[in-house]
Amino acid sequence: MVFTAYPPPMIQTPSSPDVIDAVLADWRNARPQTQADALNIVGRILWLGRRYEEAVAQMLAEHGLSYSDYDVLATLRRAGAPFELSPTDLAKRVLLSSGGLTACLRRLETRGLVSRHSVQEDRRRLLAQLTPEGLDLVEGFIDPRFAMAERALAPLDPTQRREAETVLRRLMTAAED
Repeated sequence: MVFTAYPPPMIQTPSSPDVIDAVLADWRNARPQTQADALNIVGRILWLGRRYEEAVAQMLAEHGLSYSDYDVLATLRRAGAPFELSPTDLAKRVLLSSGGLTACLRRLETRGLVSRHSVQEDRRRLLAQLTPEGLDLVEGFIDPRFAMAERALAPLDPTQRREAETVLRRLMTAAED
């Protein structure tokens, strides 16, 4: 499934084999003693996540941004005015390592999308803030990105969406333990 502005592709029925079924069949043939059934779910979560991230990355590439760049810009945007966070707070809200975040902030600062400044009360403490240009750019991506997510879920009715959310929430909670 490609998460684009185009109509969704034909939806496979549960009986239609997909790439994960092929991977599982390969493991059953190559190593029958391996219990690989969890891949039925985990593999599909990973596959869908990659496809969604690729679609977002394709949309961003036209503007010279990476997925990580967008993640930082969007995180600053959703922090609310004045659209700033400390690098520590930012690191807690994005999926980047400390070094990755530093490099990303440097890239965004070079492009004039983010500025970094010290806090008046404590000059050792830095804040990253969206510039007006960064705010304008990220604003242009917000609605298309959520529309892309909506199209990705189009095959599910409201009850299925709630059930999927419940199950995924349970899996995330278990993964945090």
